Amino acid sequence: MSKIVFFCIPAHGHTNPTLGVVRQLTDLGHQVWYYSYNFLKEEIEAAGANFVSCDAYDTRQGLSPEESARLGRDLPFSIRILADTTLALGDVVCKHMAQLKPDCIVADSMAVWGKAIALKLGIPFVCSTTTFAFNRYSAQIMLKSFLKDLKNVPE
Repeated sequence: MSKIVFFCIPAHGHTNPTLGVVRQLTDLGHQVWYYSYNFLKEEIEAAGANFVSCDAYDTRQGLSPEESARLGRDLPFSIRILADTTLALGDVVCKHMAQLKPDCIVADSMAVWGKAIALKLGIPFVCSTTTFAFNRYSAQIMLKSFLKDLKNVPE
């Protein structure tokens, strides 16, 4: 059977949608390693994956409440966090991938380090993308929020 590695950002809304896929893969006999953060360990292991903690390597995860609130609103700050995470995990994960020799890497669309590692090592790559449910009010709410944010952009 295959060895499959998952990478995800530390967010329930990005991790939870992948857990059903992980469960199906492990039920079929595939081996799955899931790189994530300690607060998600229980859910990931319950889906049948081998949990690999990223907490010790990712120095940016100790964000203050103010910084955490900025992640959804401040694109340059969010990009910096993703870049820092990619750099923090890169060498350690590449060494593990060389030992593990996975058949495939699956990474969340925001977990850019997964794609970078797959490209660097020539490992087939699959991108997972999450979204949220929309209703008839969603577009109006999003437009108001966007216009409010646009007013705060410096010239």
